[in-house]
Amino acid sequence: MAESKQTGMSRVIAIANQKGGAGKTTVAVNLAVAIGETGQRTLLVDVDPQADATTMLGIDPAQHKHTIYDVFTGGCEVPGATARQAAPGVDLLIGTERMSDVEVTLAGQMMRERYLADALAEQIADYDVVLIDCPPNLGLLTINALVAAHEVLVVLSMIDRNAYKGAMALLQTTSELRRKGVDTTLAGILRNNVDRSRQTYRALNDALAAHPELPLLHAEVPMRAEFQNALTAGQPLLVRNPDHIGAQALRDAAAELFDPPTAQRKAA
Repeated sequence: MAESKQTGMSRVIAIANQKGGAGKTTVAVNLAVAIGETGQRTLLVDVDPQADATTMLGIDPAQHKHTIYDVFTGGCEVPGATARQAAPGVDLLIGTERMSDVEVTLAGQMMRERYLADALAEQIADYDVVLIDCPPNLGLLTINALVAAHEVLVVLSMIDRNAYKGAMALLQTTSELRRKGVDTTLAGILRNNVDRSRQTYRALNDALAAHPELPLLHAEVPMRAEFQNALTAGQPLLVRNPDHIGAQALRDAAAELFDPPTAQRKAA
C-alpha cells in the first residue's frame, strides 16, 4: 500500500463531487470493497444524508441503535455506530437521513468544520484506509469530510457537463482550504459513467486535457446497467457480480490509487 503523506498512518480519502448524479457513492462503496479484497483494513464513512452508501451495503439504519448522527451529536463514539464486516474487509460508519439535521446544528457551533476529524482521530489507526462518502454539495458536512481527509478523490461523470463544473469547483475549494492551513491534497480524478462513443465523453476529455497538472487516473469506470441492478439488490457490484467489467474497473482504480508504480506499468 502506498503510504499517505503522513508517514506510517492510514490514508483518509474523501470521495466527492459538488454535483449530484456523478456516481460518487457507487464508486465509494465498490472502491472500499476492492481495497478490502486486498486485505487492507477499510472503513467507509457515510456522511451523505441520503445514506445511499449504507443502503447499498444492505444495511437499514433504523435497525441499528446508533448511526453517524449519534457520533456528531455526542450520543456515542465511532465504534458504537460502526457495522463490522458490512462487506468483506469493510467496516461501515452507518449513515442516516438525520444527518441533514446535523448540518443545520453545526452552523452555530465552534470549530464546526472539525467534528468529523475529531471523532475519527482515535479510530483511524485501526484501519489502513478510510473512505468518506460526501454529500453532493459544499455544505458543512462536506467541509467536515475534506478537513478530516488527507486526500480527495474527485468522481467525474463523463455524461454530464455540470458534473465537470462541480468537479472544478471542488478543486477550487480544496485549494482554498490548503491556503487556510487544511492539509488536504488531490488523490486523483476518476472518470465514471464512461461511454466513449458519446460526444460528451470526448468533450469532457478535451476539457480535462487542458489541465495536464490534474492527476487524472488511467482507470475509467464504464456506464453499465449492472451498477443499478446491484444497488437495487443492496449489494456492491464487486460482491454481486465480481467478474463484471465495471467491478474490474474499480479494482484497477484501487490499484492505481494504492500502488501507483504497478498501475502505471499496466497502463503503459
